[in-house]
Amino acid sequence: MFEQDYIMRQIHQIIEILMKVIFNIDNRYLSINLIKDTETRETADDMLKNADTGNINEAEKKLCELIENRTMDSLLAGLIFYSYLNEKDDDYLEINGFSRDEVENGIRHLLSEYGLEDMADIFFG
Repeated sequence: MFEQDYIMRQIHQIIEILMKVIFNIDNRYLSINLIKDTETRETADDMLKNADTGNINEAEKKLCELIENRTMDSLLAGLIFYSYLNEKDDDYLEINGFSRDEVENGIRHLLSEYGLEDMADIFFG
């Protein structure tokens, strides 16, 4: 329990730093409304709805398709998605076939797709 809380806080802090450094966005105001491209914003909204209904793996597939474009809006959508997942409790994630470690791995993958694997290494060790 304590370890999972620590990982949750660590992921939150990492996303907060990334949002500030890359987008100059305060994490308290994190919302899909920050995404400028309408299609990307709609896809991000669908991803969050899928996460809410327990279809987390389906939502992550949509994210993988979305980041193929390598746009900054896609990166922003990915960070919003993983931040949203990170707010779910461990029981919810587990019931829906996901884990806090997969949230961390998803962020690592997202950053590596944008050539930012060094940032992932700094944050995750």
